Amino acid sequence: MRVMVIGSGGREHCLAWKVRQNPSVKEIFCIPGNGGMSELGECVALSSLPEIVTFAREKAVDLVLVGPEGPLARGIVDLLKVQNIPVVGPDRNAALLESSKVFAKKFMERYGIPTAPFHIFEEYEEAVAYFRRRSEYPVVVKADGLASGKGVYILNDLDEALDALFEIMVSEKFGESGKRVVVEDFVQGEEATVMVLLDGKSYCFLPSSQDHKRVGEGDIGPNTGGMGAYSPAPITTPSVWDKIERRIVHPLLEGIQAEHLFYRGILYLGLMIDQKENPWVLEFNVRLGDPEAQVVLPRIQNDWVDLSFALWKGELDTVRLRVDAKEALGVVLVSQGYPGHYEVGKKIEGLEGAKERKGVFLFHAGTEKRADGFYTAGGRVLNVCALGENLADAYHKAYEAVSEIRFEGMYYRKDIGFRALKK
Repeated sequence: MRVMVIGSGGREHCLAWKVRQNPSVKEIFCIPGNGGMSELGECVALSSLPEIVTFAREKAVDLVLVGPEGPLARGIVDLLKVQNIPVVGPDRNAALLESSKVFAKKFMERYGIPTAPFHIFEEYEEAVAYFRRRSEYPVVVKADGLASGKGVYILNDLDEALDALFEIMVSEKFGESGKRVVVEDFVQGEEATVMVLLDGKSYCFLPSSQDHKRVGEGDIGPNTGGMGAYSPAPITTPSVWDKIERRIVHPLLEGIQAEHLFYRGILYLGLMIDQKENPWVLEFNVRLGDPEAQVVLPRIQNDWVDLSFALWKGELDTVRLRVDAKEALGVVLVSQGYPGHYEVGKKIEGLEGAKERKGVFLFHAGTEKRADGFYTAGGRVLNVCALGENLADAYHKAYEAVSEIRFEGMYYRKDIGFRALKK
């Protein structure tokens, strides 16, 4: 069997690692892959969607796993479907649940899915006039389109709001993604991530997790792609799970069917759980989270290739998910300056010692493999993940492994999992 994994981050390395556990898989093509993925399969630098589809057809690829949101938003699933190549992911129309905040908010409004009250603005002057009338803060402003996880602003007063609007809509920091903005009320609570497998008519929950978006300890500083995560998230109590299923997933599936959206993949629910244990949807993503996948997939005992084919064939109702009772925690090592300007090309030392530790998994993100070892090649460089008997055990294992690794300018948060550990 030949499997293609599209992407180059820690999530994709984790996917390739999970796929490699299937003895029937003889070849893995990583498009474009990274340093760590080069040890699991062949990395191929393809840029356009037609190139990727042609390569998959010529290599007789049996299954395509799409990691990042970009190819999904541009219609990679649509193109592969035409060639009858099995692929995990939604088509371009269904991917609007992530690629357009406006589409997602209106979808939730149509099907009664709990989300913060919102306003949509296409004109900068109208948005400015709205904020000059508004008295309640904090408030959230989101660029409509994809922005690599950096298009969300939590604003505390009028000055901050006007600065954010100017940055998004006038300075065009996010290009076309900022032509429209969503302004929504701030929801107090604790965040959690729940990822759901969807085959269009059935669903299956993956274990819960919690990401740490802010670059600084104690959740301060700018948003990043994610500085670490852990699974499960204690905030998702049985009561919360029940509400997620009844109030979010059931109407969501109803909407997908009613609007004839093709969905054979993973839907990420970015949630805020308020003090009354009510879940509110902050965002949809139409793929696995990163770094959440790196702490969720090691806990999944099912074969990921088998799960993927069940999704493609619409046979998810025949699957019983098996989850390891151990808990997982992952720490992201980043280049100095991330999420702003950073340098690359720094030699990474200590990987072998970290990898040999029991219960530890290393997933590469921004790395390049050279003849004499691995070098940094991005902002988020490595994911150091561990399984433990409980979260505290996983925390100690992960951070002990982190202590083995070094590269010039290496930075990481030392408080991943702090909310759950306090409890």
